[in-house]
Parts: sequence; structure tokens; C-alpha cells
Amino acid sequence: MDERLGRRAFLGAAGGGAALLAGCTGSRAPRSADPTAAATPAWWRAQSHGPGQHALKPLPYATDALVLPEAKLRGISAQTVAWHHDRHQAGYVKALNGIELDVEQLSTIAPDSADETFGDLKRRETFNASGVVLHEIYWDRLTPGGAPRSADMNVVGKLAADFGSFERWREEFVGTAGTPSNGWAILALTPHDRRLHNYACSMHELGGVWGAAPLLALDVWEHAYYHDYGPDRAAYIESWFRLVNWPAVEAAFLAAARSL
Repeated sequence: MDERLGRRAFLGAAGGGAALLAGCTGSRAPRSADPTAAATPAWWRAQSHGPGQHALKPLPYATDALVLPEAKLRGISAQTVAWHHDRHQAGYVKALNGIELDVEQLSTIAPDSADETFGDLKRRETFNASGVVLHEIYWDRLTPGGAPRSADMNVVGKLAADFGSFERWREEFVGTAGTPSNGWAILALTPHDRRLHNYACSMHELGGVWGAAPLLALDVWEHAYYHDYGPDRAAYIESWFRLVNWPAVEAAFLAAARSL
């Protein structure tokens, strides 16, 4: 299948959904009669790690380069990066590992009025697991100096098709991130309508949509910007936009689109 879905195909379809469907499903190889003959992805064949074995994902750029004027995340200080990644994100990883091990060691998983240990663990699990995932997306879609978008990117064409224009999408995304009660603004591709959406998450695990593939995740909790901007969240959002790695967003979009 062609790795490029074609901006013209997106713009030529009403809402972009039909073109996305055609681009992702129009030329699949015939399914083998023998299900065991189908090759499985390498990541699926690889052995998964056990409970409590999550690790903090390193930043996708050298941490020591962040203090150099020509290579740092301009607008996000090295101190904020250190606190955000090495303490906040690391805290979610540590908490998730502990929760998973605690669940494994429970003698019973039936909560009652006298002991709600299991229920509490499962509630905390979704918060911390979502925190790990969203923070990895947050850092992976940034790069020192930013990497600009181009008009021929499939994700740019899809944004124009689904929102009317790139500028209209950006306006809505900024509005989503600027709402005081929100902790995250998420750009995601949803399979049920094959459209891009901006979702507002008040907490890590609250506001997501099942099956949606997050492409961009903007953290607007105070720990992400207060050291640099104080209460000026809008200035932080503008600085964050200048750091977005659009080729990485494009790659994430194509991967999500192929799975529809």
C-alpha cells in the first residue's frame, strides 16, 4: 500500500472520512485461508514485560543539549524539562509499577464495604497509566527548534478537510488547551467516524475516547509551564506550538490511519 495517502484525496471527500477509508482499506492483500500463515508484527511476537516493569522513556533529544542556545526547547526551560520529565513523569511510572504489583499480590479482588483496596487500585491505575502514555506523546512530538509542517503532509490535508482549514483547527486546539478546567488538549484520529478531533481532558484518564489514536498531546497542567510563565498559559501554548515536530505528527497520523 502506498505510504502516502494523498492530500488531494482527503480534500476531495466530504469531511475527509471517505478518502481516509479508501486510502487505508482500498488495496489490502487477500486474507489467507490458513490464519496461522498470516505474519504477525514483530512487536506482537516479542514477549511483553510483566506487571510492575514499566520504565521511564528517555527524552527523544539529548538532555544536556537543552541548555545550549542552538539546541534547547526554546520557551521551555531546562529546569522545567527536568522537573516535568524526571520527577512528574517518573512519578507516574513508579506509581503504575507499584499499583500493578499490589494488584498481583492481593489475596482477593472482590471489594466490599469494609475493604475497597482493589477498587482504589484500579482507579489509580487508569490515572497513572494514562499519565505515562500522554507524557510520552507530549515529548515525542516536540523537537528543539521545531520541525515545520508542509502543505503536502497528509495530516495537514486532513486537518483542513475536517476543520475547514488548518487555521480553524489551530484556533479550536488553542481554545481547548486554554480552558481553565482542562489539563490536556489532545488531537486524535477516531475510528468510528474517521475524523480528527480535539479532545479536552480534565485529568489524564478523563476526556479520552475509546479507540481514538492521540497524535498530539499538550500538557497544560501548571507543572508544565508555571516555572517559566507563571499564570500566562497562553504564552506557553504559543511557545509549545513553535516546538511541534510536524513530521513526527505526520508519521503518527499515517500509522493510525493504516489501522482503521
